[in-house]
Amino acid sequence: MIILIMAVFALLGFLANMMLENRVIRLLTALIMFIGLILSVIGIVANMHDHYGMKAVTTTKKQQIYTAGDANQGFGMLLYQGVGTNGKENVYIYKTSSDAKKTFVAKPDLKTTSRRESIAGNKAYKVTKTTRWVYKNNAYKLLFGIADNNKSLKHRRTIYQVPSTWIVLTTTQAKSLSAKMTPKTDAEKAAAEQQKQLAELVQKDPDKAAQIQVRAVKAALDSK
Repeated sequence: MIILIMAVFALLGFLANMMLENRVIRLLTALIMFIGLILSVIGIVANMHDHYGMKAVTTTKKQQIYTAGDANQGFGMLLYQGVGTNGKENVYIYKTSSDAKKTFVAKPDLKTTSRRESIAGNKAYKVTKTTRWVYKNNAYKLLFGIADNNKSLKHRRTIYQVPSTWIVLTTTQAKSLSAKMTPKTDAEKAAAEQQKQLAELVQKDPDKAAQIQVRAVKAALDSK
């Protein structure tokens, strides 16, 4: 619609300049049409650059995520790997369902930021807050809708909520985890024997068993 309005202002200004004989009326009409044309251009620029006529609307989606490791290992595992030169953003790896065969890789982009937070319970979640630009009303949408920018993405924030029964590892740590958890000394073998006793605990209190395993993994990674 704004393009049509600009065309009308330009046409009326041209016709007024060509057809009106009264000089004062001709100049006044041409000036009004010129101002209308300029205001239309300003409106288009403001809409494209500053989202004039639009407002930011945020929607939140929460979904449960599942361990990237073996489902039978007793604790959850969220993997990540830094990307880019500044290392501020990560690729996260997990499964989208309990029976998924393959892991899902969540990649960041220029409008997406991610972080992690600890929560209670024994389930992990991915919370995605998406903010989009939408028109304030149908009038603005009618005026500037030709730009096809309604519901355009402003930014997306992703929060990975991880309980104490899960562990967060880099992909490098995950690859070396098996070797580091293999007992080599007598002390480590004794600790491994204690781990076998977790089998009974899993039946009685699976969350506590998972927490014990998570602490053991962290200790192994920190000591080697």
